[in-house]
Amino acid sequence: MAIYFHAHAQRKIAFDNRIDGVNLSPRETECLKWAAEGKSAWETGRIMGISRHTVAFHLENARAKLGVGSTIQAVARLASAKHRI
Repeated sequence: MAIYFHAHAQRKIAFDNRIDGVNLSPRETECLKWAAEGKSAWETGRIMGISRHTVAFHLENARAKLGVGSTIQAVARLASAKHRI
């Protein structure tokens, strides 16, 4: 029984970080969510307890994985994917 619960939980967690078939890390997803709220890299860093440079790193990785050129485009992909759930 525990094996089935664990497998189900892993699928749910992975789904939350999946956008259009692309797996994002939890940090990449969280940084995108704060960007969607209008937070700067500095503000996001303060909220998450990391530096603004680390936030920029996560956002760059998310943009690269999603194949977009800007954080705004990445946020749009995130919003679009969440509305299809």
